[in-house]
Amino acid sequence: MGDISKYIDFTSGDNGAIVTALKQKTVPVKDWKDCIKDYEPTMHKVCSDTIALKDKGLEKSSRIYIGLEKLLSRRMAEFTFAIPVKRVYSNVTKEDGKPDDKKQAIVKAIEAIYKNVRIDSVNLKRALSYYASCEIFTVWYAVKQKNTLYGFESNFKLKCKTYSPMDGVKLYPLIDELDDMLAMSLEYKKKDANGEEVTFFETYTDNRHYIWKQELSDGGWVEVLHEESEEGEVSGEEIVLMKIPGVYAYRNVPAYDGLTGLREEIEYTLSRNSNVIAYNSAPVLKISGGIKGSEDKGESRRIFRTENGGDVSYVSWSQAIEALKYHVDTMLKLYWMQAQMPDISFENMKGLGNIGFDARQTMLTDAHLKIGDEAGAWIEFLERECNVIKAFLKVFGPKEWKNDIDNIDVEHVITPFIQNDEMAEINRRMKANGGKAIESQLESIQRFGESDDAQATLEQIQKEEKTASENRATAFSIGEQVM
Repeated sequence: MGDISKYIDFTSGDNGAIVTALKQKTVPVKDWKDCIKDYEPTMHKVCSDTIALKDKGLEKSSRIYIGLEKLLSRRMAEFTFAIPVKRVYSNVTKEDGKPDDKKQAIVKAIEAIYKNVRIDSVNLKRALSYYASCEIFTVWYAVKQKNTLYGFESNFKLKCKTYSPMDGVKLYPLIDELDDMLAMSLEYKKKDANGEEVTFFETYTDNRHYIWKQELSDGGWVEVLHEESEEGEVSGEEIVLMKIPGVYAYRNVPAYDGLTGLREEIEYTLSRNSNVIAYNSAPVLKISGGIKGSEDKGESRRIFRTENGGDVSYVSWSQAIEALKYHVDTMLKLYWMQAQMPDISFENMKGLGNIGFDARQTMLTDAHLKIGDEAGAWIEFLERECNVIKAFLKVFGPKEWKNDIDNIDVEHVITPFIQNDEMAEINRRMKANGGKAIESQLESIQRFGESDDAQATLEQIQKEEKTASENRATAFSIGEQVM
């Protein structure tokens, strides 16, 4: 990691200059205030356009907005992480090939950390933020709490929190020309004891953590995080990991970039058509010839008398609905096609019937290719995160683990979503191993999930089978004696 002191002097005492320098964003990311205009349906142009869609007196123009950008971001997050990330550990055996108990314990501790922060849910949430707002930062921190969650007695519990512009947090990564992150800063607002909104600016470097607060009176910055040392009060607090305790990921544009025009065309088409329907919904009465007298109106009849062979009839309105349907359907198809995502709405899926597993895979080829494009950045992000977790384990884990933690390699495997066909998977595995069983009876009971104690259920089944076998043997011997 590079030396941040070459860029920023944290000992200068000029808090304003330090914060200003840290706010110099070094990555090209589209601003959330521009993205949200497309992402949030109520902020779409169709909602406020008074030129193309005019209100006429008391009659309000129809304004139909569709959240395709929000749906696309959610779909991409689901296709990426709906199937949990698989972690494959290597270099966890001894030279003779036998399991290394110490390394196996480290692996279990890492998995326990992921499990206790509910990493699968975290991945789905931060993927949505990443695809929608272009950037995320996940910070990991330890809280003092005695526990045995990780397979050993620990005084600390590890947690994580993800920040993104969608949450009202501005992210400012400081990255040098070699792509090394020197500092990660975030700006956010929260209310103080008086209910007034105060702006905070927080920075993480490889060895210190700083927090400043903006004064409401003059807009100046005041440092609010200090640490006592032998020399007196020191700015910020020490980071013992010797690395930034978090991971940052960004993309230049959101997942829905370039698709705004198609979505707007759909919204305006539907809004204009809604206006036409509303205008023509009232019945129109056509009268040919003159009317003789006045309308004879009763509870169950209306009678008009006409002169000179006149006629009275309702005018029916005929709309070219097929042309409208074709236009909207075409726009929707183009939207999902350019996004490289399938339209897996209920209306589309119900017509497929009971297609096989291979057919489903083929149908989702485009989406899997898209997630394959995205997977590289995610794997890099997850590997850096795993290194942060390892660094924490070296600090609060057993001392004898310290030299082995970095020797364990972790590979992250992202599997794009597809509906599982368990029977097809079982048949494929059994065919590969010559038709032999692929799981034990105990594993089968555990996977079924209905038994509170799988081992006790297995023992009961074995006991019943033994009794049945003994009964068959007894019946067979009696039969022989009779013969």
